[in-house]
Amino acid sequence: MTQLEYTEQGWRSTPEEGRHHRESLWNYKGRAVYHITLAVEQRYHLFGELAGNSEDDAFIELSEMGQYVKKTFRGLPDFFLQKGCDIRILQMRIMPDHLHIVLHVRQPMSKSIGEVIRSAKSACTSHYKRTYLPQPTAPSNQPLLKNEQGLPTAPSLAQPSAQGDACGKHFCRIFATRGSIWEYMRAGYHERILHCDGQLDRMIAYVRDNPRRLWLKRHNPQFFRLRKGVILDSQQGRWECRAMGNMFLLSFPFRQQVQCSRSLSQSEIDARKAVVLRLAAQGYVTISAAISEGEKQIVRAVREAGHPLVILLKDGFPAKDSPHERYYKPSGIYFDACAEGRLLLLEPFDSVYASPAIANAVYRKSPFAPRNSQRYRFLALNTIANALSKEEVRVSVEQHV
Repeated sequence: MTQLEYTEQGWRSTPEEGRHHRESLWNYKGRAVYHITLAVEQRYHLFGELAGNSEDDAFIELSEMGQYVKKTFRGLPDFFLQKGCDIRILQMRIMPDHLHIVLHVRQPMSKSIGEVIRSAKSACTSHYKRTYLPQPTAPSNQPLLKNEQGLPTAPSLAQPSAQGDACGKHFCRIFATRGSIWEYMRAGYHERILHCDGQLDRMIAYVRDNPRRLWLKRHNPQFFRLRKGVILDSQQGRWECRAMGNMFLLSFPFRQQVQCSRSLSQSEIDARKAVVLRLAAQGYVTISAAISEGEKQIVRAVREAGHPLVILLKDGFPAKDSPHERYYKPSGIYFDACAEGRLLLLEPFDSVYASPAIANAVYRKSPFAPRNSQRYRFLALNTIANALSKEEVRVSVEQHV
C-alpha cells in the first residue's frame, strides 16, 4: 500500500514504477497547484489563429476545435467532482497550437492529475475523429484497410467529413500518422508544480499574457530567430556561438562590461550600478554574463530602465536540434526587451572555452581551475564579455533557423 506523507511542499509518496514524472518523489494525487502545457501534434494551428491590430488588443480567434478544447478543459472540475476530485481552474489560455492551464487540486484525489489530463485529451481526440476524420467508403464485401492505430488508410479514405472547418480538415493527414491530436510526450503532458511564494501570480500573469507575447513574436521575427552559427571575430580569436536577439548591438561604438566580485558589499554594488546606468543612458550597450548577485542586480536595473543588453548565457539555449530549441523564446523578464530589439543572448560553443586565448586568460586568474569546472566556465564567460566590450568585433552568420 502506498505510504503518503504531507510536507509543506505537498503530498509525497514512493514513485510508481514505469511512470515518468517531472518530480519523481511527488505524489500526483495530492494537493498541489500545477501549470499544465499541452501542444498539438507538429504544432499545427488546430485551435485557432492570432487576431488583433496591436499587442494591446491581441487575442486568439478560436476554431471549432479550439472552442471544444476550451469547453472540455473548463468542464473538468464539474466532471471530476462526481468522482470525488476537488479541482479548480485558476487560469487557462488556448493558443493556436497549444494550451496552458493552471490547476489547483484542493484535496487529495483517488485519481492522479495525469489521469485527469488524459481523460480531457482523449475526449478532444474523440471529438476530432467524429467531426473531421474522412469517412471510409469501400464495397460491402471488401474490408477496410487500417493502420496500427485502427484508423482507415488510403485507398480506403474518401471525402473529408462535411462537418468542421477547413483548419481541422487540413490536419487529417497529420492526425493519420498517430491517431491523436496531441504532440507525443512520455508523461502525456508537461507540468510544472508551483511550490514557491509568488510563483502562482507570475504563472497566471504569464498564461494570460500569451496572446500579446505571440503578437510581438509574429511582428518581430528577426529578433526571435535562433541563429546557430554566429561567428564573432575578435583580436583574441574566432568564436562560434548560438544567438537570439538584435545582432547589431555588438556593432554599437560604445560598450561596457558588468562584472562584480562576489565579495562586494551592497553599497559597492549600488555605486557600480549608478555608474553603469549613467553610461547606459549615454548610449553604451551593457554586456554581462550576469553570474554574481551584484551582476544580476545591475543587469536587472539596466533592463528595467529600457537600455540595451548583451547577455552571455551560463546555462545556454536548449539542446541542439531538440524540440525545445525549435520553439525557444526568452523568458518573461527578457521577452519584451527582445521584441523591442534591446536584447542579444549569446551562447559560446564548447570550442570557444577550449581556445588558447580563453584558456590562458582563465588560468592567469585561476591556475588550478579544472577545464570542466563551473568556475572555469564562469571565468571564461567574463573573459569573453570583457573582450566584446573593448574590442572591435566583426559579426557574421553562417546558419540560422
